[in-house]
Amino acid sequence: MRPPGHARTLRGIAVSSGIAVGPAYVVDRRKRHVETRDIERSDVESELSRFEAALAETQSQLEVIGGRLPHGEHRQILTAQKLMLEDPDLAGRVAEIVLEELIGAECALARVADEIREMLEQADAQHFRERSSDITFLAERVLANLQGDAPVTLRPPAGAVVIAHDLSPADTADLVRSDIVGIVTAVGGLTAHSAIIARSMELPAVVGVDDVEEVVERGDTVVVDAIHGVVLLRPSEAELDEWNDARRRYDEFEDQVQREHGLPAMTRCGQRITLRANVALSEEVASSRFHGAEGVGLYRTEFLYMGRDTTPSEEEHYRHAKHVLRKMAPYPVVFRTFDLGSDKQTPLLHYDETEANPAIGVRGLRLSLAYRDWFLAQLRGLLRAALHGPLRIMLPMVTSLPELKLALEAVAEARQQLEDARLAYAQDVPVGIMIEVPSAALEADRLARYVDFMSIGTNDLIQYTLAIDRENDEVAYLYRPLQSAILQLIQRACEAGRNADIPVSLCGELAADPRYTWVLLGLGVRELSMHPSAIPVIKNIIRGSDHAEMVDLARRVLEVEDVADAERLVVREMRARFPEHLDHGGGQMLAAEATQTSQEKGTPR
Repeated sequence: MRPPGHARTLRGIAVSSGIAVGPAYVVDRRKRHVETRDIERSDVESELSRFEAALAETQSQLEVIGGRLPHGEHRQILTAQKLMLEDPDLAGRVAEIVLEELIGAECALARVADEIREMLEQADAQHFRERSSDITFLAERVLANLQGDAPVTLRPPAGAVVIAHDLSPADTADLVRSDIVGIVTAVGGLTAHSAIIARSMELPAVVGVDDVEEVVERGDTVVVDAIHGVVLLRPSEAELDEWNDARRRYDEFEDQVQREHGLPAMTRCGQRITLRANVALSEEVASSRFHGAEGVGLYRTEFLYMGRDTTPSEEEHYRHAKHVLRKMAPYPVVFRTFDLGSDKQTPLLHYDETEANPAIGVRGLRLSLAYRDWFLAQLRGLLRAALHGPLRIMLPMVTSLPELKLALEAVAEARQQLEDARLAYAQDVPVGIMIEVPSAALEADRLARYVDFMSIGTNDLIQYTLAIDRENDEVAYLYRPLQSAILQLIQRACEAGRNADIPVSLCGELAADPRYTWVLLGLGVRELSMHPSAIPVIKNIIRGSDHAEMVDLARRVLEVEDVADAERLVVREMRARFPEHLDHGGGQMLAAEATQTSQEKGTPR
């Protein structure tokens, strides 16, 4: 399914798959004009009182918005915004400017917001850069209250495509009750508010489309191709007919594979494969069940640590995990202990200086062992929650056996602490590890003797094996999963699991890519964990295949010396058998095929 027609084309990042066609509803977020207003020194106290009243009114409005939001990260983000409002540095800096320069609170606030936003936008971590929009939304809301204006409310018509610079949790409260068909924003990545909104509403969405709100006018017909990360503006009637037909075919195929969501992922020859979901928000559990997941193979707990100034308590971990387990029952949930550091930063971590190489610095399990009290609190909460369902604990980024033993000692200490406190907890909670670095894959046979399961995290495994920063556009074209070294490490981990009689799953982005299903299962993987919406397509491929075909393709790929030849072989085989399925692989597939073409020409993307 290639983009038809010749309408004006804009490109971005597909964050929630699908095709949408509809009139544009452009969210007008032009910066509020603030004039410098001089005041007398005798007016300072009343000016600061106005500012404090506006802060209080904004807090009240956020409380109301929170009550209208679905549970999950939307509320966590809103909580973070409320904490920003309570930050004494914010109020103190505004008061300082008002007092020293004798100007109105509106101008002082606008200046402070610009200072904070500039600082965040210059941060190394993507998480902080994306959170700079929080300051914009908060400042606009406080300014509106200072000026006595009503907050902006989004009321898009049914069938509209929302076009915005970015979207806030407050916008979510408006949109969850609307009947829109797609979302496009100028900024953002996979963790942006807009992406979270789109995935929770299961709407096609493309983010990171530069200046889209400047070039689209309200009412323009827009096509959102959230398979390839493309937005088309003002298509002709002929192009529009083509895209409506493409959307119909996409929806029909989705309906077809979704009808099998309750059936097992079993090959025609009887080989049973387990498909589970990767989840970051408790609200995604319902989507996992709807799409046929047999549990959660990766629950990312680090989002509990984002955007807050206090660490989650043992009780918070317990209640959160219990809530997730009850929603997923009777299926198991694998909770990965907090995988912070590197690209997943939190205000809770105050480094004395920025690490030169954060990807190979204090992150993952290393950070857990360094912040032992955090680690123990999480482990105690999870062990207690395991009384309410089949909970498994997974340790991130294990690099060696001595490191694993230290982590297992922490698990034993957490159990002893619960014993000493006379708190009930589950006695036999499976503990496993993520294979994310070459050292772990190479000694997987030794590590397997000490754990109950292993999971291969291919995103980092590829990055560390091939020495490629996934966020660096200069080397991203080298990110090629079919490199022989990667396949051999996956195969080695699977063999270690079989020899130790423990399950081995794979939970990286490869699991959701239809091109690689045969190769992965042919290498010995028996459990896959992926974004919930990808499960029906992968399940349909498995149910239409024989295991011998998969083993044969994996063998042939391993025998190929040139990775470009391996890619051509896999794409040719899979397109011949499952053409429609491959078209549901999303923007990642188009990018990968573009990479293949550029590599063959000897040039980077």
